[in-house]
Amino acid sequence: MGMEEEKKETSESNIDGLLAQVEECIGRLEDPQISLEDSFRYYEEGVRKLKLCGEKVEQIEKKMLMINGQGELEDF
Repeated sequence: MGMEEEKKETSESNIDGLLAQVEECIGRLEDPQISLEDSFRYYEEGVRKLKLCGEKVEQIEKKMLMINGQGELEDF
């Protein structure tokens, strides 16, 4: 695994890193000089990263339910 792949994997393994990348996509979309093709690419990348965030939040919620299930099941 190369350094760039390792960096990408690390930044995509936490929600904060993903949200920072989404913000970067938004910043690029706000550039008035952006081409239509690039705007579609950044939009698609942002949506994909938001979906990953949602999946990670879901995983965390499941872990919390398991942890709470050992004591009491709590809603959040």
